Amino acid sequence: MEREDHVKIVEALKLDIGDENVINWKIPRARRIFVTVKADKLIDAVKHLAENGFGHVTTISGVDVGDGIEVVYHLTRRGRESITLSLKVKTDMKNSSLPTISGIIPGASIYEREVHDLLGVNFKEHPNLAPLVIPDNWPEGIRPLLKKWKVEEIRKRLAENEGD
Repeated sequence: MEREDHVKIVEALKLDIGDENVINWKIPRARRIFVTVKADKLIDAVKHLAENGFGHVTTISGVDVGDGIEVVYHLTRRGRESITLSLKVKTDMKNSSLPTISGIIPGASIYEREVHDLLGVNFKEHPNLAPLVIPDNWPEGIRPLLKKWKVEEIRKRLAENEGD
């Protein structure tokens, strides 16, 4: 697949959700596209992408970037020439909340639960944010992939919970 085809995918997204809502984008190599959009345009972007063949979520990842949490939706268009488009959004640290995309791509549900467990992102209107990867005795409020939590503090809080 030619780079021009990749650019057309990004241009169609920009046309649909508004050029001003695409913060940045890049095509580092064949069959890989990275696009960052404003958080309030996440649902519009996912709808557009799903309607244009990117209806498979490979995974959803998240990272504490200091002043917020960046959530990355890795969406794949399958076929003869598969393409993965990584759609990035950033939410602030104090109110780490995004709408769920599980109503558009049901397979996203489990990955959103994982990001919720590990980083504390609240996926609004998610059907079930019950813990997925953290143990039952995990201390309330500790999100292990947030930079503010040091291993020693997590161990201390876990030990305190053992006595409960």
